[in-house]
Amino acid sequence: MKKYIIVLLISLLFGFNANSKIIKVEANPQKGFYFPYYLKIPKNTDANYLIVESNNTKKSKSLPLRSTRESIGENGYSLGFKIANKLKYPLLMPIFPYASKEMTNTLTEKVADKYYIKQLDSDTLKITNEKYKRVDLQLIAMVDDAREKLSKEYNLKLKEKFIITGYSSASLFAARFTFLNPARVKLAVGGGIGGLLPIPSNKINGIDATYPIGTHDFQKITGNVFDLESYKNTPQFYYQGTKDKSNPFRKGAEDLTDEEFEIVKKTFTDGLPFGDKWVSLELNTTMWKNSQKYIKALVDNIEFGSPKNERHTISDKMISRSVEFIKRNLQ
Repeated sequence: MKKYIIVLLISLLFGFNANSKIIKVEANPQKGFYFPYYLKIPKNTDANYLIVESNNTKKSKSLPLRSTRESIGENGYSLGFKIANKLKYPLLMPIFPYASKEMTNTLTEKVADKYYIKQLDSDTLKITNEKYKRVDLQLIAMVDDAREKLSKEYNLKLKEKFIITGYSSASLFAARFTFLNPARVKLAVGGGIGGLLPIPSNKINGIDATYPIGTHDFQKITGNVFDLESYKNTPQFYYQGTKDKSNPFRKGAEDLTDEEFEIVKKTFTDGLPFGDKWVSLELNTTMWKNSQKYIKALVDNIEFGSPKNERHTISDKMISRSVEFIKRNLQ
């Protein structure tokens, strides 16, 4: 019995099970990333692509190591974990902070929880501090580091483009990351999206649509022109259940600035009550329908799903649908 316990503890310590191995890669500023990441490596895989999902974690006094490890671990609860298991693909998850004590001490322009890294909001993109600057580009640097590591140490040759997934806040990260960097994304999948997707247009109904709503200030905040052609050639699938009322957008919340709130109110709500209270199911559904309407009028590379009677949960049905979408678009 004692021997069995020792073996079990060693297995947990080194983070692997019969089907995969999990390693933690430390931050490497010289390679362009200031935060560590986890890498889950399946055994006996012939994958050509890496799956990437941002960590969706709660506020913490330190880096959210524990919750990120749980999300990618042997019994992981993230959408990316479940998809990666089905496909036997490697999975990368960054350990980005959210409203940590270190952020509060470092980012003095605003309170730390205004920098909503887990949703890649506009405040996050505008950070100038080197450690927190452009976490989307830091994630790309992590991907390239992981590809190099997997090639050298595991003889696994992965394409430069990768699959990005997410559920809830991580789905917004995935959608916005793809919006910002479509040339590096093979395809994107997101669930429980919260009703509001970025629209590839400078204006919506004649109103200037700034990031993360549209592209009006895209060049100003990124230094680059929006890559519409790459975006149009990147397959994407987003879904939201008909009974899912999880929506982070409201006045005064971390997700939108006051200016962005007013744009959303004018273009996505159809006059329904939208203030500092939690969004109703009716409004969440309306915002979701408007996202689809605006996007379908501009591009045809995005698929949408509205699974009946589903609440804010990752169902087996939508895992299967997501895997089908990925397989179909990798052929």
